[in-house]
Amino acid sequence: MGQGAGAGRGGVRRGWEVLLADASGTVIAATDPAQVGAPLDADALSQAIPLEVAGARVGWLVQATRGEQALGETETRFLTEVTNWLTAAALIAVLLAVAASLVLARGLARPLQALTRATRDVAGGALGRQVKVGGPAEVVELAEAFNRMSHDLADGEALRQRMAADVAHELRTPVSVLRGHLEAMLDGVLPTDGAHLAVAHDQTIHLARLVDDLRLLTLAEAGRLPLERAPVAPEALVRQAVERFAPLALDAGVALKHEVAPGLAPVFVDGDRIQQVLGNLLANALRHVAQGGEIALRVGAQEGAVWFAVSNTGPGLDPAQAAHVFDRFWRAEDARARDSGGSGLGLAITQQLVVLHGGRIWVESAPARTAFVFELPVAGGEDLEARGARRPLPPR
Repeated sequence: MGQGAGAGRGGVRRGWEVLLADASGTVIAATDPAQVGAPLDADALSQAIPLEVAGARVGWLVQATRGEQALGETETRFLTEVTNWLTAAALIAVLLAVAASLVLARGLARPLQALTRATRDVAGGALGRQVKVGGPAEVVELAEAFNRMSHDLADGEALRQRMAADVAHELRTPVSVLRGHLEAMLDGVLPTDGAHLAVAHDQTIHLARLVDDLRLLTLAEAGRLPLERAPVAPEALVRQAVERFAPLALDAGVALKHEVAPGLAPVFVDGDRIQQVLGNLLANALRHVAQGGEIALRVGAQEGAVWFAVSNTGPGLDPAQAAHVFDRFWRAEDARARDSGGSGLGLAITQQLVVLHGGRIWVESAPARTAFVFELPVAGGEDLEARGARRPLPPR
């Protein structure tokens, strides 16, 4: 408060301060006698209550503290200590937050650094490189995706190398035979007659078939093989396949049976390609069935699809063999030792053709019978690969 009325506030006081001043603003009465005679300053006058008698101002009433109490030394120390503690707590919280951020950043950076190093390794040719999965959920998901990608790249590279080696192996035999016969005939060791020219001709046919099979398989795997699809009755597919293979089965002394369920819906397929599928499966069955055995072609329907099963009697496949029957150039050992063993591409082509039609194929083997089963969606149906795991062969 001004020069007079506020002069005594430097001390420690408690309670209310009330001042009564005359019209000129001079204190004439106060709860603190020391204020008497002191003039009110402009701030005090702005807060004072004017006193009037008959419309004339006769004085001023001032409540100097406006209801506030001056704090004593204990309260002041308490507030100072609280302020200090709050400041210290804020500093500690900031330090903890910085430390936690550093730990979190380090925990996030470490797996990312490992992923970066692994990516460089893969780019440098170290396919199959795996990283330790850990860290936040997003980093774990990224690491798992990287591991899968690296594993798939390694498998693809191994498959490419195996394929190159297998192609070289498959081409070497007919080329060697063809070259040997031609050189022998040129040198006069063998006569240039029809019999020896026929051998050379057979080898050129074998080479052409192998090249055609490789081209077909490559186009099918890339999804670039054109298909002329139309609704086709399953009965027509079976009848045509049986008519083609009945003479071959008769010559081999093998019974060829077929069974088609009535009322089957048509399948939306390229008829020629499905005939190729059935032909590959029947030819494979003929190679593995003994004289006096049986080959059965059965067709039925199940949940919006038509299934075809080609089975033959004889020794079944063990699990290791069943896992590789659709691999390129894979052939069972008994077939490798026979001239009719084939190129080893027939089942791989068969699988890709079925997949291109939106279907799926698998093998089921028992001790005395092996069956290759494939499903095709009915006309207007969905692709079967989108339905999840395959269904087992329906009971006979």
